[in-house]
Formats: sequence, C-alpha cells, structure tokens
Amino acid sequence: MTFTKSKSISNKIGIIASLLVLTGTFILLWRSFSASGYGTYSGQIAFYLLTFPLTLLILGVASFIILLLLIRKKSALFLKIIWAVICISFLGIALLSGIQNKHYADRIGTKTALMDNYTFSFSGTDTYSDLEEDVVYKTAEDEDLLLDVWDTKVNDENRPVIVNIHGGGWSSGDKSEVSSWSKWFNSKGYVVFNVEYSQNGPDMWQKQISDTHAALNWIVEHANEYHLDINRINLIGASAGGHLALLTGYTELKENSLVPKETDSDSTVKINSIINLYGPSDLLQLYGKNNSKEFVQPLLEQLMDDQPKTEEIKQSYQQMSPIQYVNESSAPTVSFVGLKDKVVPEEQIEILHEKLDENNIDNRAYYFPFSDHSYDTNWDSIANQATRQKIEEFLNEYN
Repeated sequence: MTFTKSKSISNKIGIIASLLVLTGTFILLWRSFSASGYGTYSGQIAFYLLTFPLTLLILGVASFIILLLLIRKKSALFLKIIWAVICISFLGIALLSGIQNKHYADRIGTKTALMDNYTFSFSGTDTYSDLEEDVVYKTAEDEDLLLDVWDTKVNDENRPVIVNIHGGGWSSGDKSEVSSWSKWFNSKGYVVFNVEYSQNGPDMWQKQISDTHAALNWIVEHANEYHLDINRINLIGASAGGHLALLTGYTELKENSLVPKETDSDSTVKINSIINLYGPSDLLQLYGKNNSKEFVQPLLEQLMDDQPKTEEIKQSYQQMSPIQYVNESSAPTVSFVGLKDKVVPEEQIEILHEKLDENNIDNRAYYFPFSDHSYDTNWDSIANQATRQKIEEFLNEYN
C-alpha cells in the first residue's frame, strides 16, 4: 500500500515536471519561430537555439533517451507522450531550420554543406598575414580612437580595402569581435581595417558618424604606407555596424553636417561597395516598428539622446537614417537578413533596396527563412556559408 502510494506520488511529480519541461519547450520553439522577444530570457535562448541548431539536436537526442527510459520502466502513457512530443519538437525544428535555409541557399545559387550547419563554429579561417593592433586614427575629448590593420600576403602596390565596422547596439561591442570576418577577407587578398568608434556620452549619434568618416580619411591619408588602392574601398558592418557602414558610405561630412555623397565631389572618399549584415536603414521607422521594442527602443534612445517625441528629435533620427541619403551616386549595396530576426525586421532591408532601385543603384538583398539576428555567430551555418559566397561574388564584381 505504501509502495503503491509512493509510486503514485512519483508519477504525479514526474508528470508535473514533464509538463513544465513541455511548456518551456513550446515557449522556446515559439520564440524561435517568431521574430520577437530578443530582450527576454526566452528570446535570448531561442536566438542561441536557432543560431546553433546542433543544440536542438542534442536536446532532441536527450529527450529520446528519457523517452526510452520511461518506456523501459513502463511509466504512465501520458508521461511517455509528453516526452515523445518534446523529442519530436526539438528534432523537428533542428532539421526544418537547416533544410529550409539550405533550400533557400540552393535557390540563390550557392553551394552549402548541410552537415556543417550542425556545429559549434565560432570562427573561420586562421589564414592571415600581419595584424597591427590599436592604431590611433583620431583623438577626441582626450580619448584615442583605434583601429586594427589586417595586412595581406599579397605584395601588390595597389591592394583593395575592407573597412569593417563592428556592431553592438551603438553602445557596446569591440573591433576584435569581427576578427573572423577580417581573417576571411584578409585571406581573399584585402587589407582590412577594423574600426572602433565612440560609445559613451551625449551626442553619441553625431560622434559615431564623425568617427567613421575620420577613419576613412585616415585610411586614405595612409594609403601609400599600406599600399592601398583608394579606388577600391569597401565597407562592411553588422547590425549597428551595418547601419554605420551604410550611413558612412552614402554620405560625406561637410561643416559637421551629413550630406549625400556626390560622384563629382573632390572632398569625398570613393566607396566601391557596401555590405550590410542585418543593419537598419530607417531609425525612425525602426523605433516604432520592431518586434523587440523592450530591447531596441532603449538602444535608440541612448544613441539619439531621447525618444522621438518632438519634430526636432524626429529630424535627428532621420538624419541618422541611411535611407535618407540614397541617390544616383550611392555605392552598390548588398544586404543580408534573417526572416526570424528579432531585432531588425526585414522591412528595414526591403525599404532600403526599394530606394536603391528607384535610383538605379546596383543592389542585392538576401533573406534567410530560418535565421535570427547575428546568424553569422555560427560561422558555418547554412546562412553564413551562403552569405560568404554572395559577398565574394559581389566583391569580385566591383574590385
């Protein structure tokens, strides 16, 4: 009698615990499917699961083992059904996300390896030449702003340039975080400059665009030292870095004011192409229309010093929006975004490329169906394999 009662209590505890696990599983998978909630704990975990689907496979296999143990112990049928559902859910999303991205990658003409999607790959090639760290390109308010120079083994006199601007919500991040991309570009024969920028104090939005333009000018001024071809300068950035790459590439700074870049301007640095990894193009629209307002809006308020409540502040948001500066002189642009991006919705890419089309600027945009923000964190994900191929194709065309 006591044994039967103890077993009954154990079964109830097992069912309750399993239901909690099932609920948590559904919340995480719903977050994975939906492009929302990046600022929540479940959203952060869902980002990780979608970016590293090997984790989903491991959880699926672990669930299957628990299911086998329950079958062996002849546990309650309801308990076995719960764990069967958990197992199928994890394995199903792991496989579905990879297959869907693989199908899209095939459709855009790239060759990707499905099995490489299921790895914990945080970095790419280690092939690069010389790294010169912490070179001062600007001093402002007693602060030295630095860049890293990834030189290349190619000894040509006029070598193409990549200017790599890191992300981090305009308020964090570091130039060292984009080293995987820098090594990869370096292995393709590009001299790479990883640029940092101001991230504190008031008027951050004005400081940052001033910094990136100063970095460009510094690179041009030191072209002979590094044997650079200043007619083959390309910009790349991810997230906030993508936004700054677009804004820097589409503008020039005249008397501390941003103006659209003009082809016949003597003062402008020629930009060959811009690579935008999930960076926003319209900050005012992003503030009001995104799927993770609890995360995105405070970042924008910190960058722009306030909410866009008055016409003056709204105008500042527009001044920091790359889409405002697109004209017939804008550089060819390629953009990449995941349709499960919880931070920058795909509309930010769509409206930019519509504007580029209107101005007859060569542009391409790619939308990966099962990828989240910062999907290139998994270097060998299907999406990032395809991204690298399309970037190389794009750069070869313009360099």
